[in-house]
Amino acid sequence: MKVSFISINYNSSTYTIELIKSIEKFTSLSYEIIIVDNASKIGDYNILANYVLDNSNIKLIKNKSNEGFASGNMLGVEHASGEYYFFINNDTELLNDTSLIMSNYLDLHENIALCTAKVNDENGIFSSSYKLFPSLSKELFGNSVARKLSKHNFPSNKLKLDKPTLVEVVSGSCMFFRAIDFKEIGGFDTEFFLYCEEEDLSKRVWNAGKKVIFLPDAEIVHHSGGSTQKSFEIEREYYISYHILLKKHFNFFSIVILRLLLLIKLFRRSFKRKNGWKLFLCAVNGCSKTLSLRE
Repeated sequence: MKVSFISINYNSSTYTIELIKSIEKFTSLSYEIIIVDNASKIGDYNILANYVLDNSNIKLIKNKSNEGFASGNMLGVEHASGEYYFFINNDTELLNDTSLIMSNYLDLHENIALCTAKVNDENGIFSSSYKLFPSLSKELFGNSVARKLSKHNFPSNKLKLDKPTLVEVVSGSCMFFRAIDFKEIGGFDTEFFLYCEEEDLSKRVWNAGKKVIFLPDAEIVHHSGGSTQKSFEIEREYYISYHILLKKHFNFFSIVILRLLLLIKLFRRSFKRKNGWKLFLCAVNGCSKTLSLRE
């Protein structure tokens, strides 16, 4: 088995089915599709279960509770047998033989552990495939200065890159690993429920002495937000994960400064955005994990 596609379904079986169709259409390597259903409503689950019935390439795993993105993917890994793991959002579709392009590149570059494809929006416009890891320089001076201060001088995500390019953090919607590299860095940290998993994973790849790359020849479309409905609780979940990320990767001094900068930013936004004050107060109180949507 060459590639294990691993994806999460949560009350969005229509998207998941379209993802499956695109994998079947474009993938030339031997593959399996592992779908972890994170306790969807029974109607949504049944639609998906009926669709994949008798398809030997697809494993549908039903979670008893919604344990989030990281835990769901790690459950999928337990059932995966591929040489490569392709973690892909269920609200995406392949636009070409993405796994072949990325696996061929990794076969030629042992120092690369993680890659991502060109992520387009529904209109075919380049969306968001990579970004910078949070840092004091980024928060104080902006992305441009932070990139220049980095020894790798990572590219702006606004550039139209036409060749493989090292990036700091890849999009969580499309992450392609050798299975052995994924296991060596410890996989997803299940302390994260919904956000910041890609920052954490990419950071640990770099810390392990390996590299992360963007491959523009591999392409997908991402129906952004198709599997996650916007709400105050979802916004709050991001800041809960952000605080976990800070505690994991920064020293005490940096955490204090980054939290202060976050409070200033949220205070300014509180006058303009719905739920702005609620998010600000949540940050003031440290965005406790007890507020998480984790079941």
